[in-house]
Amino acid sequence: MTRDVAAIEANFLGCLLRSPDEFWAITDIVAPEMFSIPIHQRIYDGIRFLCEAGRGVTFATLRAHLPAEDDAGVPYVSHLAVLKENAIEAGAARDYASAISERSAGSRIATLGEWMAKEVRGGKRSPEEISAEAALTLQEIMTCASPIRPKKIGDIAGEVLRHASAAKSGEALHGLNTGIAALDAILGLMLGGDLGAIIASQGDGKTVLATQIGAHAAEAGRPVLFEQLEMSDEQMGARELAAASGIPVNHIHEGAFDAFQWEQIVEAERHLRTLPFHIIDTEETTVRQIESQALTMQRMGGLSLVIIDQLDKIKAVGKYRDRFERMAEITRDLKKMAKRLKVPVLVLAQRTRGAQRRDDATPHVLDADAPSLERDCDWILGLWQVSNWMRQNKPDSRKVSDYEDWNTKIRQLEGKAEIIILKRRRGRAFQQCELRFEGARMRFAEAT
Repeated sequence: MTRDVAAIEANFLGCLLRSPDEFWAITDIVAPEMFSIPIHQRIYDGIRFLCEAGRGVTFATLRAHLPAEDDAGVPYVSHLAVLKENAIEAGAARDYASAISERSAGSRIATLGEWMAKEVRGGKRSPEEISAEAALTLQEIMTCASPIRPKKIGDIAGEVLRHASAAKSGEALHGLNTGIAALDAILGLMLGGDLGAIIASQGDGKTVLATQIGAHAAEAGRPVLFEQLEMSDEQMGARELAAASGIPVNHIHEGAFDAFQWEQIVEAERHLRTLPFHIIDTEETTVRQIESQALTMQRMGGLSLVIIDQLDKIKAVGKYRDRFERMAEITRDLKKMAKRLKVPVLVLAQRTRGAQRRDDATPHVLDADAPSLERDCDWILGLWQVSNWMRQNKPDSRKVSDYEDWNTKIRQLEGKAEIIILKRRRGRAFQQCELRFEGARMRFAEAT
């Protein structure tokens, strides 16, 4: 990133004009007085006023809080247009926030040094008095320059203890559970700041499982944001109507239901309207765009979980030599996003075709062809339906004995799904549980 002061400030403001909700991620880092260019300071002050007042940041709303023209007679709206246009490829506002804060701190330290030299030359105050006042000013400068404060381990432990006490007394759980007892027993709670992943082959139900987890949170009144990059929002809506009504999803799509079933579907639709489950249907997006949308939702109505379907569809910001570098940036940014939002983030990843052709159906942490998932995730679930894997490895029908054995096993395994914990920071990995997949309802249930 360029170290030119004017360019840094311009890129910062342009990014904020393009994504105003980023203000809440940098408000503790950048203050109006940190800008070296008066026009930039006024524009940022206007953005801050509008954000804190809960109003939208547009050229029209900003004009009401800015002079009509600058000292040279150039309309402020022209400055806004140039800043926004030039920031198309600038990245995110937070990329420039620290540089603005550091430059401001450096400038204040230089001014402090000049003041100290002037006081010493004046000879009216003792070096001890000058040093004491300078120390206080320097401490204040560094407090502004370093908004992230270290915490004492005892204070952190006390916070954990309070959450544990609330959970013990039944007041509230600090994290989220999945709503599936067998899975909760091996996974535990999904905590704020966690990055989790579900790795599965196409058709094994990773979207169904993620949606079921999100719906369970929403049923408890905890807002969920689902970034859907694979299917349409109407397809997801039909699936949830099937889950809530018990009417198979294909019957809903095809209109193959009677009057009684229609009433069930209508009642399910009424119930779904009450849930704080929000879907964004888009073809491609970046982690920064997801975070901006999540910040908006968090500020306006709360947020407890972010789900992203799926990893391969997330767009990287930079240019990289290969897919692995691109994935490394994406998973690293997803983990940072989870920590900043302080909610669990769940991303779905598809197993490669090579992984599906292995002799062993059990998922592996590297099956998603994204090694950085293992590094950045707090927990990873491998999901598979062995019957689906067997269908892809069908024996030669001319070998009657092998074919009959295969056919028998397919019938025995139909509707059975297995989950394995491939990684878990707060517990033992490689624990497994068995579930039943109810395809018509698009739900997983306890194995019988």
